[in-house]
Amino acid sequence: MFSDNTPTPLGAEEAKLFRDVCQAAGYTSPRLEERFGLLVPPPSDRLPATLGARLDQNGTPLDVLAKAFFLGTAVDTETANALLPDGFIRLCLQCGLLIEDGTDYRPTALVTPVGTALLASDLQRIEYQDEEQFVPALCDAALHLNAVAIRQSVGKTLDLCSGFALHGVLSCPHSETVVASDLNPRAAAFARFNAALNGFENLRAVTGELFDAVKGERFNLILANPPFVISPDAMTTYRFNPIALDGFVRQMLSQAADHLEEGGILQTICEWVEVQGQDWQDRLRGWLADSGCDVWILPANRQLPASYARNTLAQTISDEAELAAQQATWENYFHEQRVEAIQGGFLFIRRRSGKNWFDVTQLTKPIRQPIGDAIARGFSNRDLALSDDSDALLSSRLTVANGLRQVETSHWKEFRWQRDSIVLHLDDGLPVSIGIDEYVRTLLEMFDGSRPVLECLDRFANQVGLAIETGRKQGTAMVRSLLKNGILVATGR
Repeated sequence: MFSDNTPTPLGAEEAKLFRDVCQAAGYTSPRLEERFGLLVPPPSDRLPATLGARLDQNGTPLDVLAKAFFLGTAVDTETANALLPDGFIRLCLQCGLLIEDGTDYRPTALVTPVGTALLASDLQRIEYQDEEQFVPALCDAALHLNAVAIRQSVGKTLDLCSGFALHGVLSCPHSETVVASDLNPRAAAFARFNAALNGFENLRAVTGELFDAVKGERFNLILANPPFVISPDAMTTYRFNPIALDGFVRQMLSQAADHLEEGGILQTICEWVEVQGQDWQDRLRGWLADSGCDVWILPANRQLPASYARNTLAQTISDEAELAAQQATWENYFHEQRVEAIQGGFLFIRRRSGKNWFDVTQLTKPIRQPIGDAIARGFSNRDLALSDDSDALLSSRLTVANGLRQVETSHWKEFRWQRDSIVLHLDDGLPVSIGIDEYVRTLLEMFDGSRPVLECLDRFANQVGLAIETGRKQGTAMVRSLLKNGILVATGR
């Protein structure tokens, strides 16, 4: 049965002891991935069969910590006492992370490593997921948002729809103050526990719907992992969109601009629908048309209603008959709402005075490593590329981004190779793949950061045999596109 208890925050020395024991044991994300092939905790009431043989291998402190705090299963008291320091077991019992149950220690919460942080949440169990006060564990969406989060020094950060405050805690080192806000009051309790566990005193946890708990406050950075799953009914408070279709995300974005400082950025991971007869970009553009914000959308996936319904429902329903019945209900709902597809990805907005821009960048592969710096550059690049001020672009100095790779394909015909395509792949930062031709490849060779764009364009025109004005006109269009895609970056000179 679900327990609404939360662990008691640790003191500074106790928290340090907990962190030190975990570090000495190698209780880290890379080691867990190596050990179990997982980055996020699996449901402990539905553990994959492949993990069964490994659960009894409690030969090291890492095994005990992983079994209790990552897999959420009981550990033998004799083994745990032999492998972990007495003080560690004692503080886990005192703060409520563990309870003694016969010959076992049973965890009451997970403690999952993310980067250098340790973050507690409720146990990951399918049977708990409809509980109103449930605080879910680490998930893929949270990791994806963490990967794109801008980690530059700021004054004030808001972790919106915070849950156990993953983004808030990870923002503490580069923020003067952090606010973690969630509708669930138990989320605030976990946020306070996690701030203390990681030794941070600059996080404030509040409770309220969307921005209700921070009325009148503005932030330099807002990170939001809202309930965005689109369904006929809002089955939980933390996962499913509580308003028809993508209405909750729209509501969040419509309120966000009033809580951003000038230059402040909101980054969210979310889903939105394609409605029959409407261009989805125009639809989202309309959401933010008068917000005073630049809008940058990064679609990552697109699903038809049938596959979306099945993939979502299969996460919690194992009975095939029930799954089929629920899928039919969802498909009927999408049909009635004229939904043609559901897209998922990232949506960023930045409050900025002046003429705002709207841009879309299609992601070509999953983001695995932190790319916050590349996202920050992406905003600067778009300011240049999408500005009406051509002089600013032509006087800037650009260079080719690190991690650029070219793949050329050709076929053999009539005793020689004939080129089929040239594709550029950007492997560092935001993953991008674009097809180019010989003109673009030649243009790129002009940019090493040593001369302004205008001079590069003139050199390009001379090399390919174009009139100077033609080279400038065509080259400027190419440069704008290459800037948006991150292939060219400003040097700052």
